[in-house]
Amino acid sequence: MLAQSLSIFPERAVLLLLLLLLLLLLLLEMGISSIKNTLSRIAPHGSLVLGQVITASYVVLSKVILVQGISSTVFLVYQFILATAFMGALAFIFERNKMPPLTFRILLGIFFLALIGVTLAQIMLATALYFISSTIESSVLNMIPAITYILSLISRQEKLEFNTLWGVGKVFGTVVSVSGALTLMFWHGSTIRLNAVAVDSAASNNWGLGLFMVVVGVVAFSSWILMLEPMTKSFPAELSMTAIMFFFATLQTGVVAAALNHKASQWKLTWDLELLNIFVGGALNSGLANFFVAWCAGLKGPVFVASFSPLGLLFTTILEFLFLGHGLSSGRANSMDPKVDARVVACVHYLEEQMKVIPTEL
Repeated sequence: MLAQSLSIFPERAVLLLLLLLLLLLLLLEMGISSIKNTLSRIAPHGSLVLGQVITASYVVLSKVILVQGISSTVFLVYQFILATAFMGALAFIFERNKMPPLTFRILLGIFFLALIGVTLAQIMLATALYFISSTIESSVLNMIPAITYILSLISRQEKLEFNTLWGVGKVFGTVVSVSGALTLMFWHGSTIRLNAVAVDSAASNNWGLGLFMVVVGVVAFSSWILMLEPMTKSFPAELSMTAIMFFFATLQTGVVAAALNHKASQWKLTWDLELLNIFVGGALNSGLANFFVAWCAGLKGPVFVASFSPLGLLFTTILEFLFLGHGLSSGRANSMDPKVDARVVACVHYLEEQMKVIPTEL
């Protein structure tokens, strides 16, 4: 069944790959400065939605690759090498004449950004795909807004305000976020399938271990989002920062991969979906998507960025249904919408921004 699924998948992935390549060429043609000007006019919403589409495509591709037995750490090393080269080239082209001073303190901060938000988070999330489906992983990622908001309260980047509309809305969105994610994970109705063949986890008996890894990855990723805002203000060169971050992540993940994979055969790649996923994961997901997150975190703050994470669940579910033949669950579980937290938090944040602008306009 797995072989049949893998033989079907490349044909269905052609359109997705062409769209991603077209997107990449368009971004390169526009130039980073033009991208920033365009995004400034339409607000960061579009870039974060696009980032979620890229991430969902990467997660689904990774699921197909990892069930074949390739080491997740080796896979990440190759992706981070490509991300470093890709973002380094963009940084050289667009930021070589305006990069701020690179002090030891800045380097140390970027090192910990890489350790927490890239190395730890990505190893946990990638390894979890051995044990759970990409839809279940995305449902746990749905809690990123809640975890980010809780951590922002602990770090005092946000204040708990029950006497304001947006304060109550953020708390309500946090509660619904966790409730919706738990509902989707544990409560399923009948199943709708596009195909009878599906790619399933090779070790579904370790479902609990997979969930634990995803939770660790979510906490690490949420912490990374919070760290981005002060870092982008201290070092306002997002392309260069992303390139340096993935350089450190390559070294960190390389140490882990070398310790776990001693045979040369474990580092060998095949000329099929593995190379496609390295491109999607390295240049697009690790490169552009993380650049969008870093830029928007410095512009709008960590809670705003995290509020778009639940969209990844929607896109992942659609892609799994179309390309992998995974079922869509229906029934009473759908009575609680797991994506409503994104609407609540995002709308409340938008209202808060508008309330700040109104007095100056009057």
